[in-house]
Amino acid sequence: MLDACYHVNSVSECMIRYVKSDTEYFRPHYHNYYEIFLTMHGNVKHMINGSIQRLSEGNLLFIRDFDIHDYASCDGKPFDFLNMSFSRKTLYGLFDYLGKGFDSDALLSAELPPCVALSSRERDRLFYSIVELNSYENKNIMRTKMRGLLLNIFTKYFDGYSENKTEIPLWLELTYEKMKRPENFISGTDRFAALSGKSREHLSRMMKKYYGLTPTDYVTELRLNYAVNLMRTSNLSITDICYECGFSSLSWFYKLFESYFGEPPAVYKKAMKN
Repeated sequence: MLDACYHVNSVSECMIRYVKSDTEYFRPHYHNYYEIFLTMHGNVKHMINGSIQRLSEGNLLFIRDFDIHDYASCDGKPFDFLNMSFSRKTLYGLFDYLGKGFDSDALLSAELPPCVALSSRERDRLFYSIVELNSYENKNIMRTKMRGLLLNIFTKYFDGYSENKTEIPLWLELTYEKMKRPENFISGTDRFAALSGKSREHLSRMMKKYYGLTPTDYVTELRLNYAVNLMRTSNLSITDICYECGFSSLSWFYKLFESYFGEPPAVYKKAMKN
């Protein structure tokens, strides 16, 4: 078994790695540092402390220094994740700063690594925030930025964590995945409710509880990401892309797109093509 102890820079107190399953050799290991990893693509079988966690896109995990783990594909297809390692000094400095109001013991004593599900938008935002750390050549600045990011991650995603929280209902998890297909999200929330077999009110409550999104939020997110993909892979006009993605109003599409991506669709498309 490998004791991995080489992923943390002594000055920055962290290390960022993008891990691809088809270029990496996995074996059971533990390490003398802590890490978070964010599943970006694929379905992962995470062998951990004698158990198995099944992970999919958007799962964020906190790995402790005593966790013994390994990775494998759930379906034989490639997977990849973003990994940020950080020192014990960094973690316990953070916990000391947060004080007794933050239940760090719940995170450190859980049988399995604490795991939360992020929406696609949250996943992408966190991905770019972590990757940005590598842009700092000054390792002292990188350390400061990393500590600020960890503060945000732990207070936003792991505060109030309980290992005994109810798992996402299977019907909701399956419906959530089915809605990623264009033929479903283009049809909108009516299709979402029909696939779930539940009332709109119940679906909305469960989506908010387990994913932090309303059905409308999720459908909008899927449509906008699809619009970006069409900009990248087709010669369709902005108007055609709008209606192809299921939006019925061009002005509303423009407003939503700029809210999500910070630029109007035409500007975003032009920058992408350059």
